Amino acid sequence: MSNDRYSIESNGKTYWQSLRELSENPDIQELVQSENGDENTGFSRREFLRLMGASIALAGLAGCRRPVEKIIPYVVAPEEIVPGIPNYYATSLQRGLDAIGFVVENHEGRPTKIEGNKSHPASLGKTDSFAQAEILNLYDPDRSKNILHNGTAAVLQDFLTAWGKLYDKYINNGGEGLVVISDTSIAPTFTRLKKEFHKTFSKAKWIIYDPISDENIVKGVEIATGKTAVPVYNLEKAKVIVSIDSDFLYLESGSVKNSMGFANGRRVKSEHDKMNRLYIAESAMSVTGGMADHRIIIKNSDIGNFAAAIAIELERQGIKVSGTDALSINTKFDKIFIRELVADLVNNRGKSLVIAGRCQSAQVHALTSAINSAQRYRFIILIKIYYQIQMI
Repeated sequence: MSNDRYSIESNGKTYWQSLRELSENPDIQELVQSENGDENTGFSRREFLRLMGASIALAGLAGCRRPVEKIIPYVVAPEEIVPGIPNYYATSLQRGLDAIGFVVENHEGRPTKIEGNKSHPASLGKTDSFAQAEILNLYDPDRSKNILHNGTAAVLQDFLTAWGKLYDKYINNGGEGLVVISDTSIAPTFTRLKKEFHKTFSKAKWIIYDPISDENIVKGVEIATGKTAVPVYNLEKAKVIVSIDSDFLYLESGSVKNSMGFANGRRVKSEHDKMNRLYIAESAMSVTGGMADHRIIIKNSDIGNFAAAIAIELERQGIKVSGTDALSINTKFDKIFIRELVADLVNNRGKSLVIAGRCQSAQVHALTSAINSAQRYRFIILIKIYYQIQMI
């Protein structure tokens, strides 16, 4: 066999044993050189990419320097602040018509964690996802940083100048034609300032508006009892709970306290204890619906009829509910479900509760209030509110 491996021919064909052997063929090498150039520069592709990457990185560093921030020590260090050791303070956050108490952990004046306040009746040492998210809301870079005038950023002096002109215009007529729009606030300072405003502008209108509010709950209680108040439930004492489109464990006012009470009602501490039972009628799945023992799906437009069906069935089983004389049911429900549900309410009279969701009408809330009154459920507190909710 010849030492020249590429001279082996059989039937006019050249054979090789590997790709490397083929690449060493003088004919192949000549073809590669003619395609890529005759001279080898000695500059590999890897070196080229490395140099280009370094150049781009240096250019980026030159244009993306961090702003200069100076570390300035305290002239007189506060006694209560020690770097690395957290401080705690009690506060409250408004949720609908609730004021929920929390304890906030902070480091050098910066809040970092929220937990429930064990001494506060609305939280009982617990929180929910909305409370935990308030920390993120505090540091949200998109939160409003300026006073806005017709959608354009303004400064405080712009507002003071504009308010001075409005003050001069309306001070002599008691504020007639002046309207203030705000969201709901149960803060004492807000209430005090609102009263002082009305002392100066007695004829001005103050409109309180929220896209989602407990307005219908307040109106329903007022229809049923004549009191401007909101109900606060003690679910720990309830053995049977009927939710009428109310996500009271998650989205409704008092959800933190309600969750604690409901969980305690589920807890069996002795062989004689029985778990509470939860019935729910709703149009869409909710957290409370996921916890229900019995759940019925009905159209949102039929929720009021469902409440009326409960009231009428209560009367059939011997419990008089005020305001049911003119009630009629236009939609057919599962009669067996309604009958057994109401029988459970009657058998646990004094320990059964009906709750309607905030999205239901004032009439539905008035009816559920009448049902609870007829059922003699004593663990409901009506908290009086000192302002009138108005919708635009």
